[in-house]
Amino acid sequence: MRQTFKISIALLLLVLPFSSPLEAQQLWTLEECIEYALEHNNDVKQQQLQVESGKVAINTAKMSRLPDLSASLGGNIYFGRGPSRDGTYIDNSQISGSFGVSTSLPVFQGLRIKHEIDRSKLDFEAATQQLALVRENISLQITSYFLQVLYARELLAIAESRLESSMEQLELAKGKYESGKSSHSDVVDNESIVASDQASLTQSRNDCLLAELDLRQAMNLPDSVEFEPYLEFAGDELPEYRLLPSLEDIYSGSLLLHPSIKTAEFNLESSKAALKEAKSSYYPTLYFTAGYGNSAFSNLTDRTLNSNFWTQLANNGNEYLGLSLSIPIFSRNNVRNNVKISQLNVQSQEIALNESRKALKKEIEQAYWGAVTAYDAMIAAKKALDAARLAFENELAKYEAGKSGVYDYSNAKANLDQAEATLSHSKYDYILKYRILEFYM
Repeated sequence: MRQTFKISIALLLLVLPFSSPLEAQQLWTLEECIEYALEHNNDVKQQQLQVESGKVAINTAKMSRLPDLSASLGGNIYFGRGPSRDGTYIDNSQISGSFGVSTSLPVFQGLRIKHEIDRSKLDFEAATQQLALVRENISLQITSYFLQVLYARELLAIAESRLESSMEQLELAKGKYESGKSSHSDVVDNESIVASDQASLTQSRNDCLLAELDLRQAMNLPDSVEFEPYLEFAGDELPEYRLLPSLEDIYSGSLLLHPSIKTAEFNLESSKAALKEAKSSYYPTLYFTAGYGNSAFSNLTDRTLNSNFWTQLANNGNEYLGLSLSIPIFSRNNVRNNVKISQLNVQSQEIALNESRKALKKEIEQAYWGAVTAYDAMIAAKKALDAARLAFENELAKYEAGKSGVYDYSNAKANLDQAEATLSHSKYDYILKYRILEFYM
């Protein structure tokens, strides 16, 4: 998908007018902005921790098959009557100590460990797919903000051009007034237009600043880092949506590969494994056990009764091997209720999977028909721009010849600016929807 992304950027972002990037700032392409955001976004970091947690859970489940090993060490001081070496109680004071090592190995647990391992693996896969989905959402968000910055800059360039033109007309009106070819009202009208264009330019600058701020915040980019969003492009046409596969093909492919569907599928399989794990509690459990123990005594009342410490260790040692079988008879309905809850969870995950498929189909249909509509709107906007440009040129010639007034000229210029802004909006809207469609392929 990453290689497709690189190719699509070169194809999609064509004929985009840009002002020259500032030499003092670092140029950031769309892909660089996305990569930086994916590296520093907190949602991505949180999901990466979930993936790492899944790895630990798998290891924990696998280690359940191994035997455990524990050691014990204890000591007691008896005063008055206490046990003697032959097991009888006598009046004495003595110190006794003991130690032991024991181990147990699960032999059979109704396949609970197997189902636990399967569930852990499925949960890990679901977390991995969820990470891919988070990364995809972040990529789309950055793409949207990035294109919004470019769109805001185009509007800023239009506002600057409009103000420059209106100021030129103001100077021309002043010259005509001074030469007696026009009235003072023409100068006042042009001054009003210049003031309006200055206000529009201020608003465009604010919109551009806010768009860049949204992009910076989405990237989690510090204010100390200077950056200049920039795209290299070639060619003179945007790709048509007809170059994409059909709507049915896109949806069929997404059902197999899209992270949202894969996440729901893994969650469903995990719930089924959890159900099997819950049912395993109906079966008996069998453990193999083994151990070694030893002890020593020291009589404080009659030390003649004491044997050598090492002699006691040699004589008092004991080893054992055993099997421990536990048969569930009545568990206050805990097992039954756990199984019932697991069955309900399976049904819930089945519903979630169906909803994910429906939501995916809706998203693809909206993006597809949105791209179709945006492309048609872009073609219509190009035609409207050509017509507005021709009308403006005609009105400009009439205005300069004194055959029309300043308001007619101003309206023609405003229509031209609006047509340019409409084309810019439809173009970036189409690019974004085309890009969204690619994420479903």
